Amino acid sequence: MSHPEWFLRVAHDLRNPLAPMQTATYLLRSGDIGGEEQARMLEVIDRQGMRLAAMIDELADGLRAEYGRLLGPLVETDLATLVQLAANGLDAAPVELAQEQPLPVLADDARLLQLLRVLRELRLSPDEVLASPVHVERHAGRVRVERLLACPAELLAQPEQLLLAPLPPRYCEDSLGLQLPIAASIASALGGQLQARDQDGMLALVLDLPLMA
Repeated sequence: MSHPEWFLRVAHDLRNPLAPMQTATYLLRSGDIGGEEQARMLEVIDRQGMRLAAMIDELADGLRAEYGRLLGPLVETDLATLVQLAANGLDAAPVELAQEQPLPVLADDARLLQLLRVLRELRLSPDEVLASPVHVERHAGRVRVERLLACPAELLAQPEQLLLAPLPPRYCEDSLGLQLPIAASIASALGGQLQARDQDGMLALVLDLPLMA
């Protein structure tokens, strides 16, 4: 993220929400629009403001990841519960638990939730109408969380790069494309690993974390 091209992209992406916000503000100040249009302009400002705030948070997380400062205090938490909670929308990938039992891990629960949300919500291809399930399984003192995603060929050619560099802008209109690198950094900071590989023409994202004894 230290290359000049990256900073040019950040500047461009952060400016994108400003144009509709400035237009909406101008129209509201003009006094020439009715109540219904005023309400619509306020919705534009609210929506684009949240989009801008999310990008700024993403940039801050990316910088924290580079300096190894992502995690807060670690507490015992149940991954089985968190993975069920890790969804903002109804189109998130469903969860399949191989064993119906607690999966205790030592973690910053907010960061672990952020990581699990990426695994459940990430979409890379418009061809993926229904998200494949997130499979969770305990094995030999560790927990494995895996999901297969439809993935464009250009990204699948070097899947490991998805965990190291931002996604190209065309795959992340409302973000800076740092979701996977940040998720990989969270996994590493928690003593685990997030891997990305080609599996029969699909992208396999595999999270491995140690369980508490």
